[in-house]
Formats: sequence, C-alpha cells, structure tokens
Amino acid sequence: MNISVIAILTSRRDADAAFQIELKKLLNATLAEDGCLSYEIYEYNDEKCKYIVIDQWESEEALTKHQATPHYKYFMHIAPALLANPIEIKALNRLI
Repeated sequence: MNISVIAILTSRRDADAAFQIELKKLLNATLAEDGCLSYEIYEYNDEKCKYIVIDQWESEEALTKHQATPHYKYFMHIAPALLANPIEIKALNRLI
C-alpha cells in the first residue's frame, strides 16, 4: 500500500536561503531512491519562509529506508538550526 507524508516547515528568516539550498539537496537525493513515487516541495504564497513537503512512497518499508539514508539524517540533523519551529510531520494512507 502506498503511503504519503506531509511535512510543514518554517525556516528562520535569516536562514531561509540556506534552508532552501538544503531542501533542494534533500529533494534531489530522495527522488533517486527506490520506492519514492514523488517528492514535491511547495512554498506558501502568503507566508514567506513556510514550506510544505509532500512525498509518496511505494510502501512503509520504502519510507523507513528513506529515513535511514545519510541525506535524510543529515537534513534532520541540521534542520533545527535553520527552522523557526519544529517540523510538523503527518503520515497518511490514501482513502480514495
């Protein structure tokens, strides 16, 4: 069963440029992973420094493997220094 994840991230204003660079690195590495169906990053139109990441995975196992990759671990390690708030993450199962 496919699984989707939505993450809401708010960067610090003084760190937004660096945060965007790190998000792009994460995007490129993640899209190359087996089991990644999609990985999209959006910025709010009305709120600078606020982002939504929506990713879809073939299975729970693929998502778990992603969370063990060096690029994911690196991003999660540096993100607190760049964020204004903790990351909000929700895993979703498609209903319809």
